[in-house]
Amino acid sequence: VTGGERKKQQQETAGAGWFGMKAPIVTPELKRDLRVLKLRNALDPKRFYRKDDREEVPKYFEVGTVIEGPTEFYSGRLTRKERKRTIVEELMADTEARRYFKRKYKEIQSEKQSGGKAWYKQQVAKRHRKKR
Repeated sequence: VTGGERKKQQQETAGAGWFGMKAPIVTPELKRDLRVLKLRNALDPKRFYRKDDREEVPKYFEVGTVIEGPTEFYSGRLTRKERKRTIVEELMADTEARRYFKRKYKEIQSEKQSGGKAWYKQQVAKRHRKKR
């Protein structure tokens, strides 16, 4: 292997120290999953995640599937029906999570809309109802 070929191989993989991890092809689906991982602090308020201050996607990474062991308690496992292909699909299928996201979205929207023209008209309408 010549010097030029070795350098090309090093750019394609993360190197021998990382077991030759290759740079993945970043698809829109994979981008969505990475974005969900980055914003996971907002998804679960009861769990703390360390701050992720990376702006760009890392060059070398791998995505895997967690397989529960036989010692894992049955209620802690996902059924086959609940398993989805991506993290985003799994979150969208989770009814409790969707309820939480919807509630939070409504709270944020009501906070953003307060003080605007619609809010003012609503206040005026409330005053007129009281006079009758």
